[in-house]
Amino acid sequence: MQEGVVNSRKTILLVDDVRLFLEVEKSYLDREGCQVVVAQSGKEALKMARYMKPDLVIMDLEMPEMDGATCCIELKQDPELWEVPIVLIANNESGSEEKCREAGCEEVLLRPLNRRALLEVARRYLRIEGRDKPRKSACLLVRYGVEDQLSLHDYTINLSHGGLFLETDKVLPMETPLTLEFIVPGGEETILCKGRVAWVNQGGAMSAKPNLPSGFGVEFNDLSRQDLAQLTGYLREEIKGEA
Repeated sequence: MQEGVVNSRKTILLVDDVRLFLEVEKSYLDREGCQVVVAQSGKEALKMARYMKPDLVIMDLEMPEMDGATCCIELKQDPELWEVPIVLIANNESGSEEKCREAGCEEVLLRPLNRRALLEVARRYLRIEGRDKPRKSACLLVRYGVEDQLSLHDYTINLSHGGLFLETDKVLPMETPLTLEFIVPGGEETILCKGRVAWVNQGGAMSAKPNLPSGFGVEFNDLSRQDLAQLTGYLREEIKGEA
């Protein structure tokens, strides 16, 4: 497959019965230069796919009315849609991945789903190049540490659904696994999640991003539904405040 940026006609059909997951997953994909259309059941996805003929289908396995596996089988039996790549998202449970494979999908992603995995699979099938994602400015205290430790603390410069940037002079190698704990304004409980050091900024004129201080970017690897809801609510309010 040749490398290149996807053109504006490329379309992803994103299917999930949980609106919160649908909204967050759509936000990850919206800025990738393609159109993202959503459905909330297998039956709805089947109708939409036959009408619009998407370039990629990303679909949850467990849904009411018609689950993702059944919808996948139907799509693969359609002479006009059988070549459309289908990615099924399943819970990390015994038999789930096998059920997806038997349905004929091209790829399986297991929950907890992270932004990196979702974007990688979209880029692979639609030839999208990586690009920086805008984040909301935020100064939040974060306790963090390698793996399960919470021995360090620093403040964020910005925050998004996918991760955050920490201002710090501490040096951690890229791909370092982290545990993070922080509270967003208006949140009811502390957010506790896993992440990784995605990139490092040394600071100064020769740094990767001179407009940012020394520190590193963290990509969230898993967020519980409750933590995701808190983060989404906070970011929504911030966006409204800027409107």
